[in-house]
Amino acid sequence: MGFYGITARNNGQRRLIPALLSEKPYAFITGPAGGGKTLIVQAVGMHRVVEERDFRKLVYTRLQVQLGKDTGFIPGDLNEKTYPFLRPFLDNLEAMTPAAKQTYHYLTAGDDSKKRIFFDPIQTLRGGTFHDSYVIVDETQNLDVATMHGVATRLGERTKIIFCGNFAQIDDGKLRTPQMNGMYRLLSGLYEAGAHEIFDHVNLTEVERHKAVGIVEDILRNHEMSPDFAELEARGNDYGV
Repeated sequence: MGFYGITARNNGQRRLIPALLSEKPYAFITGPAGGGKTLIVQAVGMHRVVEERDFRKLVYTRLQVQLGKDTGFIPGDLNEKTYPFLRPFLDNLEAMTPAAKQTYHYLTAGDDSKKRIFFDPIQTLRGGTFHDSYVIVDETQNLDVATMHGVATRLGERTKIIFCGNFAQIDDGKLRTPQMNGMYRLLSGLYEAGAHEIFDHVNLTEVERHKAVGIVEDILRNHEMSPDFAELEARGNDYGV
């Protein structure tokens, strides 16, 4: 099964598709850079929102954390400040079929009643509720416990929230401690509670980018990554099998 030209290339990705099509309200997608987490989640989400109309809208959100040294103040209105953090979503469109690019008007429509794809900074979500929505939370490994609590409790009727994260790319040093990390705390807590009826977890272990990315991951991935993170990720290697 393909979604805008995106198909599963390995066993992990094949297990991911049913998790994204399920009725469970939460899905957690973990694994190294280049595993296809955001690409597949986005392609399936666009299909479900634009083609199948399973949901009223797709929301892409992430914490606006900059890689490396902070570039400082970003001028402009909220949309202009948000745009630099949308590159993963827009880049993914380039990997899809031309039909995917035609969906661009769903996020640029001047009439909000016609928009079906929305970009929201996590910092603006407090107090809101997602109804009839397919929500992609990207770079979730960078959320602290309080922020993760705020995001996960935005769940409304007919909504699915997908958390994508790579524990080896945590930008805030404090969050490299498992008990301080919001994604770790929520996912491990759901496992401990045995709440499998409300979540899926798929860990993608195979890198599908340039082969050099896999070599870099092997060299750097576990340099500062707590074994607790690796153990939790591994629980998604055969989840649901």
